[in-house]
Amino acid sequence: MKRSERRLLWQSRIQAFQTSGESNVANWCAKQDVPVKSMYQWLRKSRTQTTQPAQWLPVVIQETAAPETIPITIKLNGISIECPSDFEEAALSKILQVVQNHVH
Repeated sequence: MKRSERRLLWQSRIQAFQTSGESNVANWCAKQDVPVKSMYQWLRKSRTQTTQPAQWLPVVIQETAAPETIPITIKLNGISIECPSDFEEAALSKILQVVQNHVH
C-alpha cells in the first residue's frame, strides 16, 4: 500500500471513530478490528497535521492624541492659582511667596 493510500485509509478511520459517538478508542478499535496502537499513533499525527500554521495579521497603528493634561488648581484665601500638571516646583514656590506677601 502506498503512503498516500495508507494516509487516506487512516484519515477515514479517524473520521469514522470521531463520528461514531464512541468515546473509548480501544472499544472502537476492537469493534472495527483496527490495531489500537496504530490508531493512537495516527490520532497523534492527525492532531499535529491539522494544526494550521500561524497566520500573520496586519497591524494598524493609529496615532492617538496626547492625553489631556489636567491643571492643578490651588485656592488660597480667595485666590485661585492654576498650574499645569507638569509645572516646575521652583516657579510655584515663587508664586506662593508672592501671594503670601500680598495677602498679609
